Amino acid sequence: MTLDLGLALESEDPRLAPFFVLRGAAPPAPAPTFVVEGALPTARLLADGSARGFRARALVCTPTHRARLEDAGLLPPDLPVFEGSRAQLATLAGFDFHRGVLACADVPEVLRGGPGGALSPPALDALRARPRLTVVVASGLADPRNLGAVIRNAAAFDVDLVVIDAKGADPLSRLAIRASVGNVFRVPMIRSADLDASIKELRTELPATVIASTPSASTELRAYARPRRVLLMVGNEGQGLSASQLEHADQRLRIAVAPGSDSVNVAAATAILLHALSV
Repeated sequence: MTLDLGLALESEDPRLAPFFVLRGAAPPAPAPTFVVEGALPTARLLADGSARGFRARALVCTPTHRARLEDAGLLPPDLPVFEGSRAQLATLAGFDFHRGVLACADVPEVLRGGPGGALSPPALDALRARPRLTVVVASGLADPRNLGAVIRNAAAFDVDLVVIDAKGADPLSRLAIRASVGNVFRVPMIRSADLDASIKELRTELPATVIASTPSASTELRAYARPRRVLLMVGNEGQGLSASQLEHADQRLRIAVAPGSDSVNVAAATAILLHALSV
């Protein structure tokens, strides 16, 4: 369903309303939506998002980007696609936009950070059935770029689930999506409003060994033999994991660093931990 962006802007087509958040406007009601920028994240939204509960609402792009997505078989026939020039995309975005493609989609219930941000019984059953399991819990990450990089690392090491703290950065923010290179649409995720309760539930229901990454641990990562089913907790950039979260841990691990250094960035730490725990 290809539409003219110029005419849509003139008529103030309501299907463009979700994109106005780029100008700093309030998100549209009633359903929460988010905006995706760039060719690769948009392609991953369209290719992988539906399996994770993401429903694309509309696409805005140049003719070249529309043709590429169409040739790749990624454009659903009923998806409104507003085609226009780069200048028209910049008018819509409210700034000089160069990436050539924008998409908006609904936020899945499990990523809204409310009571719905929990695993369904079928999802729990599927995780229980796996002989080897890796879950990452990201506690209070404030920087969306760090959160996006953690999600990208989770995709690289085939993590089964990422649990995101609703008190931290939004995984569907522009910076998080960009840092994840669109992997937010590939990795199974939930967003928890009560992280302690989620950790406790998953530890019991999966079940899994809970590992806390903390520079104060006495055990080094390289000295640890991984159990088959792991729930790995990584903490806030400044404070790390909370005392209550550390109490959930069956094992506390630290990454050995050079004298004079206390730790590495949380995204780098997650990559190191997942690499070591993947063998």
